[in-house]
Amino acid sequence: MHKHFWGTFHYRKILSNLSAKSFQSYIWYIGNTHKLALLLDYDGTLAPIAPHPDLAIIPAETKNVLQRLSNLSDCYIAIVSGRNVNNVKQMVDIEGITYAGNHGLEILHPDGTKFVHPMPTEFHDKVGELMRQLQEKVCRDGAWVENKGALLTFHFRETPIHLRAGLEKQAVTLIEAAGFLAAHAHCAIEARPPVQWNKGRASIYILRTAFGVDWSERIRIIYVGDDATDEDAMQALKGMAATFRVTSSDITKTAAERRLPSTDSVLTMLKWVERHLSRRKPSMDPGRIPRRNSSQLAKQPIQMSVSIVQASPSMTDRPHSANSLSPNHPN
Repeated sequence: MHKHFWGTFHYRKILSNLSAKSFQSYIWYIGNTHKLALLLDYDGTLAPIAPHPDLAIIPAETKNVLQRLSNLSDCYIAIVSGRNVNNVKQMVDIEGITYAGNHGLEILHPDGTKFVHPMPTEFHDKVGELMRQLQEKVCRDGAWVENKGALLTFHFRETPIHLRAGLEKQAVTLIEAAGFLAAHAHCAIEARPPVQWNKGRASIYILRTAFGVDWSERIRIIYVGDDATDEDAMQALKGMAATFRVTSSDITKTAAERRLPSTDSVLTMLKWVERHLSRRKPSMDPGRIPRRNSSQLAKQPIQMSVSIVQASPSMTDRPHSANSLSPNHPN
């Protein structure tokens, strides 16, 4: 199991004015032989957050880059979303990639096969009753409930700010009383079944299914997400992937190793990855790829200009903290 250099720093690096050329100096993590697995959230990562989920449209430029990456033999793409799996596939609309919906409870593979995490039978019946209670008691002042099949999501983004706390507290009470787990998202509360499954476990399942039990040695991985639900994946992939949290805040606690300030910066990163993969030769069979010496990799110099500042106490609750990548686009 390799340990790449992005997880070795105890400082927050602020990277400014990065160009495609300077990016190449540390993209050695992907290297020139390993296949790359891109695991990407949708809302707030590929598509900007919108007042309503139906309005969160992936920009054409981002979709085009993903489409081109999906056509590369050395790039595997999985969209890991809190949306219903059919909905997120419809929103991205790219064939030949993996879609994980409801935080991985449903996974649609490129060959059309589908994984559905088993649910306690009694919760299938409880979903309808909980939805009725939420609609009757808290769906007002712009708040509404979305039925995702395995999950329910109570949205309050359009609710006046001074009314949100009361509705949120009431919704959590109803959700937990019904036996569901109440999970906080962006201006939303999700009602999840009490099963031991999340984006982290789903990511491991996806990688193991696609690349085998020794996936961590055979591929390189990039995970990007903007939500608290993505932290499960960032923790699960710690030391085995390059992880990015999309946030404009410097104080948001995260297990990610770097920060990307916006969906625009995610696009920038994807462009850099595309440029790197398209310039190298197709990889050999990953089963025959020689293992790299992690100690030698750790000693490889990094040629880039950085400004290093001491992390605040709120940022050092984990062995390493996250970094910011400039949204400047490559030429």
